[in-house]
Amino acid sequence: MKTIIRKIFSTILADENKHFYNALFFGTLSAVISQGLNFLTLMLITRKIGESGIGHFSIIQSTVIMLLTFGILGQNVSQAVLISRFKKNNPESLGLLVGNAYLLSLIMMTIIGIFTFLTAEYLFKEIFLDYSIKIFSTGLIILWTTAMTFDMMQISTLIGLQAYRDLIKTDILKGIISIAVIYPLTIKFGLLGTLPGYLLSSFLGLLTNQFFIRKHLRLLNVGIVWRFSVNIIHKILNIGLPIFLASLFIGFATWYTNKIIFNESFGPAALGIVFVCRQIMTLIQFIPVQISKVLLPIISEDTKGKGKSFIMNNSLVFGLSVCLILSVLGLIFENKILLIYKLNPLIASLPYKVILITVVFSSINMILGQFVIAGRNPWIRTFADIVISFILIAGTLLFKAKYIYVALPLAMMISYFSSDILLAIYLRGKKLPERIIDSEAD
Repeated sequence: MKTIIRKIFSTILADENKHFYNALFFGTLSAVISQGLNFLTLMLITRKIGESGIGHFSIIQSTVIMLLTFGILGQNVSQAVLISRFKKNNPESLGLLVGNAYLLSLIMMTIIGIFTFLTAEYLFKEIFLDYSIKIFSTGLIILWTTAMTFDMMQISTLIGLQAYRDLIKTDILKGIISIAVIYPLTIKFGLLGTLPGYLLSSFLGLLTNQFFIRKHLRLLNVGIVWRFSVNIIHKILNIGLPIFLASLFIGFATWYTNKIIFNESFGPAALGIVFVCRQIMTLIQFIPVQISKVLLPIISEDTKGKGKSFIMNNSLVFGLSVCLILSVLGLIFENKILLIYKLNPLIASLPYKVILITVVFSSINMILGQFVIAGRNPWIRTFADIVISFILIAGTLLFKAKYIYVALPLAMMISYFSSDILLAIYLRGKKLPERIIDSEAD
């Protein structure tokens, strides 16, 4: 036993693995702070505007998430990988990479903004806070989508730069800003104050992110280069397009299933309960989220490390163990958690339980997906997410008539479980290649 323990610790403390665990520690601390403050903000908002109000907020947020998929074009993954590779192999082109990433998203968001403005009344009626102020609602959604798009890209840039300590600072600042801005506006104006609050908070967050990005680029003697490069755009899209398609299917399925539930009898209340349960799900899986964020740039940079198998296996086991423990605790303290949000335990209990099971399957899916991308097979990850999307929509349509409150949770659970099976079958017996992702950084 002593020999086994000694071997485990020697592997963990090996120079080639310290990088991963150091990044994981600070990344996890950042996630705890971020999710904790977000959890607190949403809890206060839910208590104020109620189940139906938070259900309306949920359909609006899912619309924003679907639209930002087009703006980000998979750069939430490609940016972290490419920044890490360029920083090591081609630092003189790092500024050009950052500049092209911003320009690409700016062009896409301009197109998406025009499209949304022209079609909102027909495709996205649910976003209107009040029909008489639909132009205001549409403009707010476009701006919020833009802010979230650049926020995701900036966070990926900081991860690629491995600025994990500064990510903690940004999460603290953005969390404080969120509570200080969003909750007072919600108290004053209800949902009409919540959304502008999120918009203002998002733009203040962008300034915080950019401050730290510029700081790290200055340390590398790098400036952002605002010049289009076909070669750089090709590299971004080469990794980003499969991720974009996967996110597109997931984003569309989330928005469409929310729309289905929202338009049913008792739908806003049911969607509000599911939204709260999803926030608890997000809180529970912060460890797997951080593992997936840290894992990809680390193994993408380290092409000859001997500890890859150890890191991969233990990241899956550790992430799954944490989710299981937290899910069990969630079941034990179910009534207290639901009452914190002022949800009716008699109605919310079943969807809550199903979501706690789903979080385990979702966490496995998240980490296995990174293994697939790291093995230079991002299109397999895309296919797995397409499976999730189709089952999610089909399940919601199947269950909504009789089980409105639990239709979405059941569909989510079945979809993630099915995707896990597909990824596990694909990965069975496969080894991570010597070179994780081709680093054509020249």
